[in-house]
Amino acid sequence: MSQDPAITLAPGERERFSEQFSPNIILTQFKTTMVITDRRVIVRQPNAIFGIIPRGYNEQTSPLRHVSQINAGESFSTRKLIQGGIGVIMGLYLTAGMAALSPALSVIGLLVIGLGAFLLYTAHELGIGFRNHGGGVLFAAASKSERAKVEAAKRAVNDIVFAREQPVESGVPAAPVTDPTVVIPAPTSAAPSSAPSRFTAAQASDPTTPQAVLSQIAEHEPSLRSTVAANPNCYPGLLDWLRGLGDPEVERALAARV
Repeated sequence: MSQDPAITLAPGERERFSEQFSPNIILTQFKTTMVITDRRVIVRQPNAIFGIIPRGYNEQTSPLRHVSQINAGESFSTRKLIQGGIGVIMGLYLTAGMAALSPALSVIGLLVIGLGAFLLYTAHELGIGFRNHGGGVLFAAASKSERAKVEAAKRAVNDIVFAREQPVESGVPAAPVTDPTVVIPAPTSAAPSSAPSRFTAAQASDPTTPQAVLSQIAEHEPSLRSTVAANPNCYPGLLDWLRGLGDPEVERALAARV
């Protein structure tokens, strides 16, 4: 089988992280490639007819600024579930219903049943999913034996996408950080955003939530500003911005900080 060409980056685009997974534990030559650059997430999945015949690849991308959530875990492929179910049903029909006409059909039926069962088994996937603000998901599939590899990749990707995401042009001085290449933006305005809610109270209160994400929560979720104000990881620039809102709940949360 010929190798797929390397992922092509745009002029000036820099690769920050890359990893390959083998979603098929038997056909390990099928590789899922995940690349994170300073601009976007790229996921390339192998295409295969009936799960075993190579047929090129499918490449999807999403700008980093559009990624709202990263999940590492398990999922189910609806396509493989449907194909596997159809295969098993057709195989049973050939084996039982058509055996009287030709013994060869029974053999073909058993092969189709085996292929359908294989697709049903591989429909349960492990990997990393990137959810964007519009609700779409890019999923980089891996095999069940690569769970530790997936978790390590998730930690690295989280650091790139959230802790080092692109600054918002707000004109407000950013908070000082340890790494001088990292710029954490302050919210752009005190007015509530019309964007759909994509943050939770658990994120707003979690001290491990990246400071850039806390800034986004404060900007887009007015109901969670007091929770952000009480978060130990809330940086000085964001605290000053929250103080200037004149919100009584926020002021109480700020006064209660140790």
